[in-house]
Amino acid sequence: MKSSLTLVIGFIFQFAISQNLVHNPSFEDYKRCPSLLGNFNHLVTHWSTPNWGSTDYFHACSKTVGFINFFGSQKARTGKAYSGVYVLAPENYREYIQGELLETLTAQEKYTMTFYVSLAENSSHAIKDLGILFLGKPFKMQSEAVININKVLSNEKNSHFISISSQQFYTEKDAWEKVTFEYTAKGFERFFIIGNFDKNAKIAKHEVQKSKNPDAAYYYLDDIRLEAFKPADPVDIKVKTIEADQTLETDKVYALRKVFFNFNQHKLLGSSVQELDQLYNYLDNHKRLQIEIYGHTDNVGTQERNDELSLLRAKEVALYLISKGLRPERIKARGFGNRFPQTTNATQAGRALNRRVEFKLIKL
Repeated sequence: MKSSLTLVIGFIFQFAISQNLVHNPSFEDYKRCPSLLGNFNHLVTHWSTPNWGSTDYFHACSKTVGFINFFGSQKARTGKAYSGVYVLAPENYREYIQGELLETLTAQEKYTMTFYVSLAENSSHAIKDLGILFLGKPFKMQSEAVININKVLSNEKNSHFISISSQQFYTEKDAWEKVTFEYTAKGFERFFIIGNFDKNAKIAKHEVQKSKNPDAAYYYLDDIRLEAFKPADPVDIKVKTIEADQTLETDKVYALRKVFFNFNQHKLLGSSVQELDQLYNYLDNHKRLQIEIYGHTDNVGTQERNDELSLLRAKEVALYLISKGLRPERIKARGFGNRFPQTTNATQAGRALNRRVEFKLIKL
């Protein structure tokens, strides 16, 4: 089964600290100091490579495969080690990391998975689509460069794929970018694979520098975490509505009360345009502001459908603002489903209020 998520790096709800279920999450436990590229599979404990790609292992102990290396330079986010993978390369060549969990996940329990990426300096391109393949047993493929998700899902009963689609390219080279998502377990998950599972022709890519070499995107990865999801109390959010000629405050959540959708649909109705035009004009006049858009639903329907629908509605608002001329890198979108109702879902009027899109402005 496939799932698709669009992620926001950092959002308005805080999570209680819990046990990390990933074995050796930042690759600190190893068999010997690396001296050559391509030895991740043989050196890092509780980790492996699921295909014939030569995933790399970098450690501060090495002069040749350390924090200054063939692909650029980067310090570990934590500890003294990180991994490195090609997510875009000629002939659909791919590299992955396969991790092991401390225990099998509990069915229907919700978890939060997080990891960090940094684009290597010598990459010609950046991408914005990654994926996680959850498995009941370790996977090993010899014959193909890209792991064929459809084939895995049809052949492996205990498998589930999450497509992580970001609205912006992972272009950060100096620091580490956080990738995170929520996941409801099926009850078989003991292993997982991180990487890019699309062939070159399907990848959305962004050129970051000219290169005489073929198109390639190489990322460092560090700090892989999977924890039981435990939401703390929401941050104190006072939702406001926007008024004409109003000065909007940063870090405050506003409701778009005139943005409407048909039931179980995500296409904007024509009556929504006026308020969105007003919002675009404000952003156009305040170019140092970034906007985060939050979609919400009522409790009618399944959790999976509500998560999808809320995300699609938030993205629809984002796409409208982009069509007006707002730069995509100034926009982030997030779907919360029915997790945070503003009022009761017991009445038709209450459900209508809970079907909403909100936004927050942040200084760049």
